[in-house]
Amino acid sequence: MSQIVLNKRVSLLMSFLLVILTSCTSIKLISDYDEVTDRKIVALQEKVTGFVVKIRDEIGADQAKYANYKSFYQDVKVDLETLKIRTNAIDNNKIVQDQVSELSNYIDNLEKVHKLGFTHVSEIDLINSQCNTIFTSLTKLQLALKRGEKNAKN
Repeated sequence: MSQIVLNKRVSLLMSFLLVILTSCTSIKLISDYDEVTDRKIVALQEKVTGFVVKIRDEIGADQAKYANYKSFYQDVKVDLETLKIRTNAIDNNKIVQDQVSELSNYIDNLEKVHKLGFTHVSEIDLINSQCNTIFTSLTKLQLALKRGEKNAKN
């Protein structure tokens, strides 16, 4: 009988040890901070903000026409594609990937509206507000990741 009791104790001890060891490991639901991603987001935000400031002053003039901004959209799309590739290459990065995808959709919609032509500053202000919301969300997440917060998505 003592052998049975000993086996039970060893099994119980092993189970307890297994619980302790597995509780010490953490499950990562989001990637670590990536400085390159952060820098690319900031650079892209500066480029888009520069566009908004410039186009706001040009509304009603020929300079505001889409044809004059084709290179801006091409540059931004290259930056976005680079950012997509970067964020897709990082494990556990779905949240950032989704945010970059949302930004890409925003830029596509901005381009469609620009092709139709801006007629009033209020259109730009609305677009800028949406833009700021997306970039604020991206920046908040990057800052949280940089600080190493466990619940960085909130």
